[in-house]
Formats: sequence, structure tokens, C-alpha cells
Amino acid sequence: MSENPPLLSISDIFKDAKYSIPIYQREYAWTITEVTQLLSDLCSQAKDNRKDNYYLGTLVINKGIHGKEEVIDGQQRLTTLYILLAYLSHSEESSYTVNFEFDTLLFDSRPQSISALQAIYYKKLDDVNEPAIKAAYKIIRNNLGQYLKDFSITLKEFTDYLINKTLLLKVTVPPDTDLNHYFEIMNVRGEQLEKHEVLKSRLMGFLIKFPEDRQLFNTVWEAASDMNRYIQLFFTRDTKNENKNTRKKIFGDDGNTIPASYEELLTAFINTQEINKKEKESSKPSLNEILNSKEFVYLEEAENIEGHEQLTAVINFPNFLLHVLKIQENNKEIVLDDKQLLKQFELIYKDRSDQSQFAKDFCFSLLKTKFLFDKYIIRNLDLGKETKWVLRKQEHQFVQGKSHYLKDTFEKDDNTQDKTDHNQIIMLQSMFHVSFPTRIYKHWFNATLYHLFNNSENGVIEADQLIAYLEKLNDAFFFDRNQSVNMEYEEIIYDNKGEAKNSNVSDDIWLEGTGTKNFIFNRLDYLIWYYATIEKSTYKNLIDSSKANNFQFGFRSSVEHFFPQQPRNGEKAPFDDIDRFGNLCLISQQKNSRFSNDLPKAKKANYHRPDDKPESLKMELMWDHADDWNEENLNAHEELMKEILNSTYER
Repeated sequence: MSENPPLLSISDIFKDAKYSIPIYQREYAWTITEVTQLLSDLCSQAKDNRKDNYYLGTLVINKGIHGKEEVIDGQQRLTTLYILLAYLSHSEESSYTVNFEFDTLLFDSRPQSISALQAIYYKKLDDVNEPAIKAAYKIIRNNLGQYLKDFSITLKEFTDYLINKTLLLKVTVPPDTDLNHYFEIMNVRGEQLEKHEVLKSRLMGFLIKFPEDRQLFNTVWEAASDMNRYIQLFFTRDTKNENKNTRKKIFGDDGNTIPASYEELLTAFINTQEINKKEKESSKPSLNEILNSKEFVYLEEAENIEGHEQLTAVINFPNFLLHVLKIQENNKEIVLDDKQLLKQFELIYKDRSDQSQFAKDFCFSLLKTKFLFDKYIIRNLDLGKETKWVLRKQEHQFVQGKSHYLKDTFEKDDNTQDKTDHNQIIMLQSMFHVSFPTRIYKHWFNATLYHLFNNSENGVIEADQLIAYLEKLNDAFFFDRNQSVNMEYEEIIYDNKGEAKNSNVSDDIWLEGTGTKNFIFNRLDYLIWYYATIEKSTYKNLIDSSKANNFQFGFRSSVEHFFPQQPRNGEKAPFDDIDRFGNLCLISQQKNSRFSNDLPKAKKANYHRPDDKPESLKMELMWDHADDWNEENLNAHEELMKEILNSTYER
């Protein structure tokens, strides 16, 4: 490696550079998750640390022929930065001009990718035939403005911070490096401690004089750290000896309650540990004693965890720790960004006179919050070609030969088939999650856990209470976050307890074209679903109930025009404003790659199949008028959509 690799600004990374992506590298593959995470990270740093440099990562290159630099590691990030800089140079609100040519970044033996970047560079989006690159540009276009608003920074401040204060470490591998061997080394994870492991060590250090508390803390931490498995599974289960059954002592007869305090938790844990310790210390029987014994020996059956690994959490552990801290401390100032994990905790515990008590309190909060998360927050069930949102709890059976099973969290005890409440909670949470998919600053998630933490009793809350809160939060995120001056999320969650303080929105939100927030479209689809499946009397025959029942939220990131901006045949739109809300729809990247500049009637003929699973309920209503998408039908559709969006929980 180069002895003193330079830390270069993004501006200098691209200036006078000639990068080449080798054919053995994978194609560009970043999705909405990675692109929006990058935008969020940059906006966060530009707001909170605008005077400091931000280290974005490492770019590893190999000096090639003709002055080209082969990108060995970091090509996904580098390509995204290229697309982002191109977008900034296109924006009418930005004065930024690129300091590099279109061929600064090329792909070896991939002409489609090369032409895609060239089209991006020259703002010819319709000529981009590489779906992932085109999607990245649209994700930036559709989301950057909202992040700027959320973090209260200007486009100029963002651009200046990106090009001047954001740094990459540019590392050159030595000549004649065996690149295959390098890839093997690069793909082996180092032994450096993660931030959450450092945090665990610090907090356990506060308990150095309390060995039993340290043991409990370690067990709870390790149990909570696996976000894809239920926390009960990490505690000892014993069906032969009640006194050794740690899981039952802590989580109750069916595994679905938790202790009311840290003291109760510690007592339940330590009592069973003492029993186990005494048995381990007792003398072992001899082989003859075992053979001559007339007692039966039962082996505890291995628990069946098949299927549990298919359930994927909506957040990772480091960010989850920050949510727990913010909720425990009831502190609006705690930043929900795992890059600041150690800093945020230190700001809280450094001034505590009894840091051991802080560690104990956090231990209990962590167990309680993870238990509530497992039971009341949606997960993604991987079904292979598609996914499904589920909300499930574990039922534990402390009987020899039986273990535990999963069931819908709000399934009726009498096993009736009515799942209205259960499905409504899934729809509300999945609506929020796909609207705000990044893992940092996940405010809906923080709000929901905050409500569960403060309103559940021994880990139990009723469905109607959770529905009421989520519905009110839905209204607050719409009405209070779409004003001329938006209300801060922390004010909505911690001061107003999720209650909306406004009952109307700024007219400007209907004029934002493809910059319209994803949440607005998702809220609308939820309300259409609600009026078609639950409250059917308000809007009779709004949409076929079978279509509504077959709808589930997916990750859609592309706001598109139903009547196209540039019709294939050059036909003029039958209405004045092509960007008006009624003419817009939110679709997935996959559908966007097929969506064309055809007129609505042709789109319907080419892409709409009545029996297909609906991707958007708003679009299903638009298909009904695709054959005659004129100003009259557009006006009627838009006014109805606005009316539905403006309805409140008291509806």
C-alpha cells in the first residue's frame, strides 16, 4: 500500500481523475436503502459538524495503463458520488458546476453502464437504460430536498460540505499486487471492536463491584443484540425443575410478560442461577452409579428455531441502543445516529454520580424495549421471491416435549378468524417503515417504542390502544410536518405525545411534483385501504375490497407522471400542470424501469394486469380512467385524493 495515502476532498477525488471499474467488479447495485443512508449521513454531518471534516471511507485503486486508475474497493460509493454531483450540477437551485468530464468514471466492457453515466452527466435521463443507475439518480432527486428540510440546511450548505469537507482516503496498492489475493484479504473481517462492543465494556465496567448485576447485564445484552431472534430464547429453559427455569421466572407462564422493575428481574435471574451453580458444583455420579440407577434420564429437547431466522428486523442493534437510551432518558436531544453511539451515551452517563445505577437502569430498559420490539413491531418475512410484513409473538410451553411456537400478536384467544386489528397495525407500521427506510433517525420507530414503553403493563398492551396511537401519529406526521415551517419530530413525539396540533396542510405540498414526499403517497394508500376494508360506509365503492385486501406496502421510491412529461408521440397534455399531485404516482424501481413515455391508455394496455397484486391503490384508481385521462377526470381524482388525505383519526 502507499506509505502515506492522502485524505482527499470529494472535489479533489474527481478533479483530473480517470477511474475505471474492472470487469471482475460487480455492477452498480446500490438501492434506496444505501443511497438514502448516504444522503442522510451527509446531511446529518453538515448540520451537526459543519466545521469538521467527515471521513466517508476508503477508495482503493490500482495504477493501470494510460493513466487510468482501476477501482479495487469503493466503486459503489464512488459511482453514487458521481451521480450525486451530476444531479447537483443540474439543479436550478444549485450553483455547483462539476470539475470533471463525463469519462472520469468508466466501466470496463460495460457499454450500457458507460452510456448511462454519460446520459446522467448530460441530464438526459430518458436515455439511461441501466436501471440501477437511473434509479439512484431518481432517489437522489426525490429525497434530497426532504432531507435538507429535515436537517434544516440549505442546498448550498450541503453542496459545500460534500465537496470540501467530506473526505475519502485514497489508497494505491503496490505494483504487481496479486489482486485475487488482495480480495481474499479484503473480505476477511478484522478483529477491531465495534462501537457497541466498546459501549458494552464501558457499561459493564460500572458494575465491577456487582458481579451478579454484571452477569445479568451480559446476558441481557447478548440476548438483545440479535435483532432477528426473540429475546426469550437466550434465557435458560428447564421443564423438569421450576427453580432452574430462568425463562419462565422472567417471562411468565407463557413467555409473554416481563418483570415490573429491575429488582424483580435481578431476583428472578439470580435465584435460578444460584440453583444451576450449586448443581454444577455438586459431585458428579460415577459411571457405576449411573448404570445402576433406576431413574430415567431426560434430556432437554433442542428447541426448534426453524423459520425464525427468516424474520428480519427493521433496525440494527447499534441504532436500537440509541432508541432505548432516548426513551429511557426521555431526552429529545439524543441523536439517533449510530455513528455517534459512544458520544451520545457518554453525554448521559459522564455526569451521573452513580454510574452503576445507570448501567442497571439501562439493563432493564434494554430487556423491556427488546421484548416490546419483538412482540409489537413488524418484521419482514422472507418468502423467497417476495416478502411479507408480519407481527408475531412467541407462545412458550414449559412442558416436557413441547417448546414454543409463533402466533399473530393480536390473534383472538378464541381462535376466531377476525384479524382486523392485527392487520391494521401491520398496515400502519409498514406504511411508516417504507416511507422512512433508513436505519438512522427512524422517528416513527422511536415514537412507537416510546408509546409502548410508557403505556404497556408488564409488557402487554391492547390492540385498540396501539391502533389509536399509530393513527394519531399518522395524522401528526402529515399535518404537522407539512406546514410552511415544519414541526420537529421530537416535539411531535415527546411534547405532544403523537397528537397532531394542525388540521390542515400547506398548499405548497401539492405543487412539488416528483419531489412530493413518499410518505404522502403511502399515507394515501393506507387510507384508501382503510376505507375499502374497515370503514366502508364513508366512501362506498371506492375500490374493490379484494384489491385492497391483496395490497401490502413495498419499498417504492420513484415518483412518476401518469401522463408523461415527454409523450412518445409528442401529444400535448390535456391539462395545464403536468406536475400536479393528481397526475403523480409512487412506483417501485422495477416498475419504473418498464414505465415509459407512453400515454396512460398505452401504459394500461402494456403494463396493467387486473389480476396482478396492486403496487399502489392510488394508481389502481388512476387505471380506471386511463382510457380518458382528461382534465375533468384528473380534477375529480385529485380532489378525492386530497379529501381522503385530509381526513383525520376521528374520521
